[in-house]
Amino acid sequence: MIMLRSALTIWFALFATAAMAQSASNGIASGGIPGDIIDPRGMPGVDIGAKVNAAIAAMPASGGTVRIPAGSYSFSTTIKLTRAGEHLACDAGAVLRYTGTGDAILADTSAGGALNLAIDGEGGCDLVGNTAAQNGIHLLPGNSFVIRGMRIYGFAHGNGIELSGANSVQIAMNVIEENQHGIDMVTVPHFAPNAVHVEDNEISANDWGVYSRDGHVPATRALANVYRDNVLEANHTGDIFLGWDAHTLVEGNYFESTGVAVAAGVESGNVFDIHIVRNYFTVNGAEGYRSEIELGYGFGFFIEGNYEEGITKGAGSECAVNAVPGPHGGTSKVVLRNAFSRVSEGKISAHEFCYHGSAQIPPGVLGEARLIGDVRVDGDVHAKSAQLNGPLELGQGAVASTESSVRAGETCTTEGMLLISRPANQTARLFFCSGLHWQAVVPPHP
Repeated sequence: MIMLRSALTIWFALFATAAMAQSASNGIASGGIPGDIIDPRGMPGVDIGAKVNAAIAAMPASGGTVRIPAGSYSFSTTIKLTRAGEHLACDAGAVLRYTGTGDAILADTSAGGALNLAIDGEGGCDLVGNTAAQNGIHLLPGNSFVIRGMRIYGFAHGNGIELSGANSVQIAMNVIEENQHGIDMVTVPHFAPNAVHVEDNEISANDWGVYSRDGHVPATRALANVYRDNVLEANHTGDIFLGWDAHTLVEGNYFESTGVAVAAGVESGNVFDIHIVRNYFTVNGAEGYRSEIELGYGFGFFIEGNYEEGITKGAGSECAVNAVPGPHGGTSKVVLRNAFSRVSEGKISAHEFCYHGSAQIPPGVLGEARLIGDVRVDGDVHAKSAQLNGPLELGQGAVASTESSVRAGETCTTEGMLLISRPANQTARLFFCSGLHWQAVVPPHP
C-alpha cells in the first residue's frame, strides 16, 4: 500500500500541473505543453486513439500526461498505456465514442512491468461503447492503477471496467452504467485482482454492478478488496457478485435493486472471510426480488449493522439473508450481529436469516456469535432444538422466559436481556435485546 500512496501523490501532483497548463493553453492544438503534458490532437494518426498512442510513444522514459481537451471524438484505435508513469487525462466535456470491436482503453504493462498508471476524467469525460466492443477500460496484470472521474456506458456485450489480474487499483468517483458488468474482475494465470478499492461510484443499469469471478487458472483468489460508499441501483441481475474472494469488505453502500444486492459463493467457487457491514438496502418489492444477501459455498461470513427499507410481505424470499448452498459445498460459520434493522418501522424482513428460504437452520451454519451487550454465546446455535453448545456467560444482563410469541424486530426495554419464548405447542425460540429491539438467536418459524 506504500506504493499506492506514492502513486496517488505523484498523480495528484501531475493533475495540478495539468490543470494550470490547460488554463494557459486552450488555443494550442498540437505539440507538447509545458510540464510534460501533451495535447494529442496535432499528433499523427487516423483518429484520437491513434493520436493519443503517438503522444504516449513520444513521452520521455520518465512518463508524462496526455490530455484530451473537451470535444466529441469517434475512434476505433485502442488507446494503450504500457509504461510506468503514463497518465491519460480527459477533460470534462470530452466525449470519446469507441467504434471498434476490442477494448477502448487498454493498460498492458507486460513488456515493462509498469507501475503507476492513471486515467482521469475530471468527473465529466464520457467513454461510450457499442454492442460489438469488449471493454471500456481493461487493466492487465500490473500494480498501482487509478481510474477516476469517468462516465463509462454503452458496452452492452462487454464491461465498463475489466480487471484481469490487476493489483492495487483505485476506482473512484466514476459513473458506470448500461454495460454487461459495470466492473468485471477475473483471475488470469498467476495473477488475481487484489487490493482493489471501489469507492464513491454510481454503478447502475448493468446486468451485474460488480462481478468478481474465478478464471479457473493457476492463481490465488481475489484478496483484500474493498467496496465502500457506492450507489448501486437498477442493476438487472444483482449488484455485487463475489465468486472467488476472501478477506473482502462491503461497507457503507446504498443498494436499490430488484435482484440480489450481495451474492457471495453462490456458484461454483467458494469464498471466505466476507464482511458485509453498515450498508443501506432499499428494496422495491417488485417481482424478481430475492434477498438482500445470498450466501453460498464458503465460510466466515460477518454481517453487521445493515439497514433495510421497503420490503413488502410476499416479496421474494422474505429473508434479509438467505443461505443457498449449491452442489459444490455449503454455508458455514455465519456470524450475525444486529445484521439488519428497520428502525423507522420497528420491524425487519419476515426472517432475518434463512436457509433455502426456511427458518429451519441446520447445525454448523451459524458460527460463534458475539452479541451486543452482556451476552456471549459460544458454539453453534441449533434452530430445531433451540439449544446452545458451550457455556453461556452473563455479566450484568438478565435472562427471562415467556409463553408469549415474540418476533424479531419487536421492541424490548432491557438492553442485553436474553429471552426464551415458549408458546404452547411450539418449539422454543431464543432472542436477545440489542438496540432496544429483539434479535433472533434462533430464527423464528414462519
